Amino acid sequence: MAMGSKIFPHLALENGGTTVKVKGPVGEWDPYAVSATFAVIVGQVHRQTGAITLAKGRSTKTYTPGDDWWGADADVIDPAGGALVPGMAVAWGIAAVEMQDGRHETFEWSVTTRLIDSPPLP
Repeated sequence: MAMGSKIFPHLALENGGTTVKVKGPVGEWDPYAVSATFAVIVGQVHRQTGAITLAKGRSTKTYTPGDDWWGADADVIDPAGGALVPGMAVAWGIAAVEMQDGRHETFEWSVTTRLIDSPPLP
């Protein structure tokens, strides 16, 4: 499958850094793909403390070949461990793609991204 989904290079923080609005292009759909759902993990190492903060989320809708973009809200897993802050982070994505024959294929990727306080461009 040629589904080359990625994550935008800038992602917006919300709720005091406990939520990340993750968005990205779906990429080119395989002609035999019917639908896809997405999940994401965002990780950040805090420069001063070395603490690692993780957020996870999944798409709330099922995407189809007519969709060019996907999105998910990733929430900090352990809010007591701290919030995400503006700066560099790593995001890992996974897509579960349903094919016409009923099988599901898995596609994964990782990218370096920048977390920002203001909403990202498209």
